[in-house]
Amino acid sequence: MTARRGTSAAGRRARAVGAVALLSVTLAACSVEVVQDDPEGSDAGTSDGDTAGGDPTSQGIEAADDTAPPRRTVGRDDAGAAMLDRATLGSRATQHLTCDGGDLRVENAAVAVVVGDACGTLTVDGAGALVVAGDVERLAVSASSVRVVVASVSSVDLDAADVRVAWEDGDPAVRDGGAGNAYGPVGTVELGLPEPGVPDPGTDPAAGGAGTAGSDR
Repeated sequence: MTARRGTSAAGRRARAVGAVALLSVTLAACSVEVVQDDPEGSDAGTSDGDTAGGDPTSQGIEAADDTAPPRRTVGRDDAGAAMLDRATLGSRATQHLTCDGGDLRVENAAVAVVVGDACGTLTVDGAGALVVAGDVERLAVSASSVRVVVASVSSVDLDAADVRVAWEDGDPAVRDGGAGNAYGPVGTVELGLPEPGVPDPGTDPAAGGAGTAGSDR
């Protein structure tokens, strides 16, 4: 009887130890599963949220460059206004002149000329003249409604109203003694003239021809 009770007690202890071990393994497996699901699930949700609604570049979308200059059609600004530039005036030219290394005076009204070489002093006395020139030391305008584009110029003197001057290079000294004038680098000054073929309300169609340009050498 005593031996059977000892064996029975030992068996019970062995079964108890085995149950405890099985329970420990089960709890450990559950604990590992909880640790994996909770933190990794939270991190994955945060990462997905950041990717979907945060940085657009993470989805291969280029961010807009606010510093990029706006695109412009040649000869026009963003609003569609014609700009004062070489191509615009040159397309209206009817005469080609030269300075021959000296000075040139454009004294007839409403002429449209291209000056094909560099000038010392370029003087425009003809009202409504359109002039395209190369490098100029000094530009002097004393007639109204003149438009001038130069490659470069050192100094500009304006003694009339509604004069517009644009230069392609340089930073000239400008003396503006008139009213309603505009000047600056090409691309910043509007032409301010009607389109070719459109009558100018301020022009008398019966005024006749444009005349010729004069020169001082």
